[in-house]
Amino acid sequence: MSTAYLIAGSGGMLGTALQTVLSARGARFDAPAEGGFDITDAAQVAVRVRDFAHLLETDERGVLINAAAYTNVERAEDDETTAYAVNDTGAANLARAARDAGIGLVHVSTDFIFDGAKTGAYNEQDEPNPLSVYGASKLAGERSVLEADPSALIVRTAWVYGPAGVNFPVKILTAAREGRALKGVTDEVGSPTYTLDLAAGLLDLEDAGATGLFHLAGAGSCSRYELACEVLKLARLDVAVEPVLSGSFTVRAARPANSVLDCTKASVLGVMMPTWEDGLRRFLK
Repeated sequence: MSTAYLIAGSGGMLGTALQTVLSARGARFDAPAEGGFDITDAAQVAVRVRDFAHLLETDERGVLINAAAYTNVERAEDDETTAYAVNDTGAANLARAARDAGIGLVHVSTDFIFDGAKTGAYNEQDEPNPLSVYGASKLAGERSVLEADPSALIVRTAWVYGPAGVNFPVKILTAAREGRALKGVTDEVGSPTYTLDLAAGLLDLEDAGATGLFHLAGAGSCSRYELACEVLKLARLDVAVEPVLSGSFTVRAARPANSVLDCTKASVLGVMMPTWEDGLRRFLK
């Protein structure tokens, strides 16, 4: 049986990557512009999802992928209402619509639901404790999705970068080429994740029949400083990066010091992510 996909958040980094991967796989998908698929509008969501389900062929199953999110971590501290409207209420709207239409749901969450105090990688059984409005709104969204649709697949990821968006590697390259001084935080560690790898992993997990919570991020880990140095090395830019502690920057939203995700559960189903170095190399090409 073939699968057709409906993408919420088609204009973002992950939404763009999903379209690239699905096109390469020859899969049928619908990626409506975000203006016509406002996940905070329950009535609009219900109609869009129902129409998608009605157009499925007899031998075709449908899957809704939620790649939409309010991801401005700093702004969320002053805009809690919008952050929760998108990351919690919007996610719940999609889950209810998918359940009522009889199609599958893949919802993407984040490492920011953890406080970063653990030594070692976080697994799916670890207790969440978000430090920011963004993290709290994403955790609320996870719980709302599972309440509305217990059969949904929820995938947490971390340190995402890729085409069609502003992200850490792009910021480093831009600053280096503009001759600005570069600083890299040494006390924040995570698993950088290339959007094309994440998109493929999401589809593979869904194909494997996964439901519930899963972690999916680039294999291995590094600090922000190490990531910045690797970006410059691969880009052949001879620019120095000053190692600093996170306290050197004034921020509104606290970040988890440890964002490394344990992806063993996904690997048991045969879904394994490339190393973060390999993903970064392919991205910078």
